[in-house]
Amino acid sequence: MKAKILFISTLVVLTTIYFLNGKTLDIKNSQGVQSKEQTLPQNPLNGRLVLENKGCINCHSVNGYGGKTAPDFGRHNFIGSEYDLISNMWDHSPEMFKQMDAKNTAKQELSSEDFRSLRYFLNYLRYLGNSGNVTKGKELFAKMKCNECHSIDQVSPHMISLNKMGIYASPVYLAQVMWNHAAKMQKMQKQSGIKVPLFKGDEFSDLSSYIQSVNSNGKKEKIYMSPGNPLKGEKLFKSKKCFYCHEQSHIGPDLTKYNFNKSVTEIAGMMWNHSSSMQSEMTKNKIVYPVFKNDEMANLISYLYFRNQAQVKGSAEEGKKLFLQKGCISCHSKGNSYNAPAVSSIGPFHNSDSFFSDLWNHLPLMEKGLYAKGQSLPKLLPSEIKSLYLYFRTNGKTGI
Repeated sequence: MKAKILFISTLVVLTTIYFLNGKTLDIKNSQGVQSKEQTLPQNPLNGRLVLENKGCINCHSVNGYGGKTAPDFGRHNFIGSEYDLISNMWDHSPEMFKQMDAKNTAKQELSSEDFRSLRYFLNYLRYLGNSGNVTKGKELFAKMKCNECHSIDQVSPHMISLNKMGIYASPVYLAQVMWNHAAKMQKMQKQSGIKVPLFKGDEFSDLSSYIQSVNSNGKKEKIYMSPGNPLKGEKLFKSKKCFYCHEQSHIGPDLTKYNFNKSVTEIAGMMWNHSSSMQSEMTKNKIVYPVFKNDEMANLISYLYFRNQAQVKGSAEEGKKLFLQKGCISCHSKGNSYNAPAVSSIGPFHNSDSFFSDLWNHLPLMEKGLYAKGQSLPKLLPSEIKSLYLYFRTNGKTGI
């Protein structure tokens, strides 16, 4: 038991990098509904418990901790929708089951809640990003002319000291401070003839890491931020008038067309890059510039990350065709000789998570039946998974 608790604690530290999550976990109520199909997690990191409890970590690892026979989720980030994940797991299930048999490992069933938590966690690893490069951050501090106004490590009477920043462990805190002071900072930069810096790639993370490295000497106590609560972020998106500008009045660009499948620091950099034009438009339209406190910036960014997940096309009609083309009908027709349920008795499925948990839990039996007939499991694209799901949701009412 001690080893298990130690592993989970280590996994939290590794995956959160600069964040503290022990105080924000809510295992019993980890998900919240956003719409009929799309959901937002309250704490995406809860899915790490599924990795541990279901034995996934025996083969897979996260940033080097765990098994070595399957991909490291921390180094091979999953990017995509739940249908992409379902497709990957389906197509790799023969090899996974082979490895489980070789290790004499029991095949674990997944509930719909297990799968939902797991996909949120795997998806969130990309969001958490990696530690920044201190050397590159030091170069950026000079290149972006931060040293024209700010002193770091040494106190200067004519400079704004950043020494107090060392106690804040999260790079999102720096993003929040910069955002809240954007108007004043950019005004001073323009008056001094300094070009307002723009961030790309991991530059924001690099800059934050440099500031941390200089100011962390002798500071054992750190102030952490939550990695972000997307449900709270959704409320902030409306209360801070982001919804009004970007969706209701179309003052700002349509955010659904932006790719937010990036790390938290990359998204923070994107927000800073547009802060000047946002200020201008908000002043023109007499809208109060939003200021963030506590964990609000982290919550908003995590919401932006999850709301723009990749969309996959599919239809019930296409699912009906696939049911025939993929050979599902050979076992799931009415009155079949395999005692397999007919399509009209499968489901109903209220969401993709319940659909895939049923699919996954029956995969071993399905593969065994196919192998007995000299057949192998058919490959399924993400769009095909969605189409089959939509077809099953009709309980076969569209007919065969």
